[in-house]
Formats: sequence, structure tokens, C-alpha cells
Amino acid sequence: MNLRVTLDWQGRLIPVGHLHVAVTRGQERYRFQYHPDWLAHPLRFDLDPALPLAQDVPYHSATLWGVFQDISPDRWGRLVMDRRFGHALSASEYMLGVSDTMRLGALRLSLESDPARFLAEHEEVPKLVQLRALEQAARNLERGQETPADLAMLAQPGSSLGGAHPKAVVEDAGVLWVAKFQPHTATERIGSWEALMHDLARQAGIRTAPFQILQAEGSRPIFLSQRFDRQGRARIPFCSAMTLLERDESSRDSASYLELSDAISRYSCQPRQDKHELWTRMSFNALAANTDDHLRNHGFLREPQGWRLAPAFDLNPNPEPYARRAHALSFDGRQVRPSLALCRELAPYFDVSDAQCEAILNTLARVLNQWQATARRYGLTAAEIQRYTAAFEHPDHPAAAI
Repeated sequence: MNLRVTLDWQGRLIPVGHLHVAVTRGQERYRFQYHPDWLAHPLRFDLDPALPLAQDVPYHSATLWGVFQDISPDRWGRLVMDRRFGHALSASEYMLGVSDTMRLGALRLSLESDPARFLAEHEEVPKLVQLRALEQAARNLERGQETPADLAMLAQPGSSLGGAHPKAVVEDAGVLWVAKFQPHTATERIGSWEALMHDLARQAGIRTAPFQILQAEGSRPIFLSQRFDRQGRARIPFCSAMTLLERDESSRDSASYLELSDAISRYSCQPRQDKHELWTRMSFNALAANTDDHLRNHGFLREPQGWRLAPAFDLNPNPEPYARRAHALSFDGRQVRPSLALCRELAPYFDVSDAQCEAILNTLARVLNQWQATARRYGLTAAEIQRYTAAFEHPDHPAAAI
């Protein structure tokens, strides 16, 4: 299979490369080569650090490069596709099954024999008013009780996204939103807690996409986050931290915030600003128990001058006791336990001065001291707040150390 890879960016459709997929003894192998138009383009950049720009140089791999994994579904999207087709698919089939309209980032795919016709080009995006029907379809699928109608409803809006929890893309007034549903096994109102975390992060000066919470008082709140890889219908190239650091699932556990800071130094067009924000996010994650901070939960958006740190996303508090808490992403290559002292110690590696460090921590202290009041604004009860107290109130709480 020969595919044309096109970048839909800055109002232009730019052919950027050719992806060939071959199957040998049941295993896919891949070959990629840049298109001459992209090599000559004034805004050209490496689509993936593992694919440096080169004339007439084909790249070969037994696994899809990170840039193509970024536009492929993760666990939830794969589950939707597996149930729809009745069996597990190949990596290229997962990638090609994602809706072109809702695909993450700005890459679009077509057959070389018909490059103007994009694959899975479905323009119909579910509207916000269909949210509860989508939620019910997702719940049926989680329980193994899905109908053909459920699978048809979820096929495109539910397969274009990463992550493990049920979700879908919906449209409201021309804007795309990611809707995250309450998992049917969840005992806590996850959507309300995610809204709280995004609110606290924003108060602390961390950029997040616009968000809203639906039915906050109910048992199944839905958290909606605006797609930050879109400006209206215009697409913005996206790259996960996993791809930018040239990591994969087998090596991601040895990655660290320090390594991510080094990548910002190499690739960002605003490295000082992005490193400052990354340090703020690292400290916030440590102090507010956002432990699921793995490399796919950090990303970058492309500007004409280079990459920029994308808004923070997938922020969820972990109510586990502080002493037993472990982060998915190491702080310094060794330490996965949260530590305010370690965050302070690492500040210079993010170009954060002593004065800036203390100013940021003071802001975090002020914001986190109000976490219970913020939680009540999102309809969380006294009992729920009590169950999550360990996430926010612990010996390393910044108010106790400043």
C-alpha cells in the first residue's frame, strides 16, 4: 500500500512525503521518503526527529514512526475499532481508520493513486446535543453490550483520540471539543475532578485549553476540552513528547522532565518561556497529585518558527497518600516520588531563577490553598473532598515550605 502524506497548514495542502506499507509473513514494515515539494518549502521541518529532512533518502522501520503513532488511536479508539470489525487491526489499519476531519494535528492521508481524495474523510461531526447518546453508546461498549448502532455512532468521533477512557469528539458552533465520559467502573466523578484541576492550573498561570463541565451535580459529569490543535477549521501540527524525545512504550519509563526540558532547548522557538512553564507544570503536578504525567500527556504545537509547548491536558488528581505516590514521568531520571525540595533543586535546569522559583511557588501555594473552595464550585461534596484531601494537603504543601 502506497500512501501520500499531506500537511494541511497555513491555508495550504502541502505534500510532505510517501509512506509505503508492506506485509511480510503477517508483519507490517514501513518505508517513508520526503516529497520534493516539502524539502523545498520555506516552512519545512522534520516531521519526526527520527526522520530528518533528506533528499532521496528512504527510511525503513518495522514499527510506525512516532509522528504516525501520534495520529493513530490509543486504547479507547482501538477498542472501538476492534469491536466494530470483530478483531484486532494492524497498526496501519488503526491509523487509516481514524476520521480525517477529527484526526489529531495537521497530517492527512490519501492513496498515491488518488492523492486529492483523503482517506476517512468524514465531514459529519456529532453535535453537542448528541452528547448523551454518545455517552450511552460508550457505556454499552465498555460493558460489552454494544449494538451495531452504538458502534456506528462511535466509529469516527470515538476512534480519533488517545487515552484509555471513553471519549468522543463533538462540535459546537463550529468548534471541536473532546468530551470525556465517566467510565462505568469509576466510583468517583472524574469529570468534576478534571475540571477542578484545569481550573487550578489556569489560576497558577499554566495554559490550558478552554473547558467546561456538563451536569456537574449529577453522577456522570462530562468534561469537555476544546481541541487546541484547531483554530476554527484550520489545523495545527501536533507532536507528542513521546515522539519528540524519540521514545516508545518500552523506553518511556526512563524519560524525565529534565529530558523534556532539553528537548525544549533544541526544538522550541521560545525555549525560555516553554521551560519556565514546564517547570511550573512539573511543580504543580507534584503538589496537586497529577501523577499520570507520562510522555503522551505532554505535547507540542507547530508555529512557523518552530515547536511550542502545547497547553496542559489530561490533569487528574491521585488521592493516594503522598508517601506512596509515584509519577509516570521521572523528575530527574531517577526520582519518581514528588518532592518540593527536588523541584527547587531542578529549577536552574529550566532557566528558572531563585526569585522566579519562589514567586511561582507562592502562586501555587495561594491557588492550592483554595482547592476546597474551587472543588465546591464544581459541585463536589464534602465527602468527595474528604476522600481527595491527601492529593492536595500533605507535608510538602507549598504553604508549609514558603
